Amino acid sequence: MESKEAVLSALKEGKKLTSTITGLQYTLIGGQLHARSSEKTDWHESELRFDNPPSWLNLRA
Repeated sequence: MESKEAVLSALKEGKKLTSTITGLQYTLIGGQLHARSSEKTDWHESELRFDNPPSWLNLRA
């Protein structure tokens, strides 16, 4: 995605974002960022922070 703000907006809209690098999916659950492997069904709280461009540039909706 093009910016940290675009990622946060997409997550707040309920979209699931996928990393093109790791294949992990991200979503907001209860206002907290959660992740899961594309092969699994259960979500876990993510420690991903959007402090630098690589953390959001590889995310796709």
